[in-house]
Amino acid sequence: MEFSKFLTDNQKGICAQWTDAIIKTYPDEGAKFFSGSSNQFANPVGHTFRSNIEKIFMTLLRGGDVAECSTDLDGILRIRAVQGFAPSVALSFLPALKEIVRRELAKTGRVQEMDEALHDWNVRVDRLTMLGFDLYMACREVLWKQKANQLYSRTHKLLEKANLLKDEEVAG
Repeated sequence: MEFSKFLTDNQKGICAQWTDAIIKTYPDEGAKFFSGSSNQFANPVGHTFRSNIEKIFMTLLRGGDVAECSTDLDGILRIRAVQGFAPSVALSFLPALKEIVRRELAKTGRVQEMDEALHDWNVRVDRLTMLGFDLYMACREVLWKQKANQLYSRTHKLLEKANLLKDEEVAG
C-alpha cells in the first residue's frame, strides 16, 4: 500500500479527527455547537473549520507547497486569533495531524514499511505549523494595532471634550 493511497482512502476519517482536534480546544458548550450543524449559515465557524481542514489536507495530500494552504489556514486562524487563544492552543491542531495519521497508519500495521513516507509527511506538517504560527501572529498584530488605535481615539476625544488640547492638536 502506497502512503498517498492510504491517505486518500482514510481522508474522511483523518479530516474528521483533525476537525475534532480543533473543536476539543473549546469549552464543552462551544465544542458542542461547532461540531453540530454543518450548515454554513447556522454554524459558520464549524463550517469554516470542516471545509478548510479538508482543503488543507487535500493540498498536503497532492504534494502542493504548504504556502498554497495560506488562505485556508488563515481562515481558521483568524477565528482563533479573534477568540484570544494563546498561540500554543490556537495552533495545537496542526501538529495533531501527525499523530492522527500515525495512529490511523498503525491500525494497518504498516508503520515500519512506510516510515520514510511518514517522516516526509511529518516534515510537511511541521512546515504547515510554522506557516500557521506566522499567520496567527500577523492576525494578532492587526488586532493589537486596532485596539491601540481605538484607545488613542477614545483618549483624544476625551481630552478634546475636556478642552485640554491646544487648538493645533485638535485640528491635526
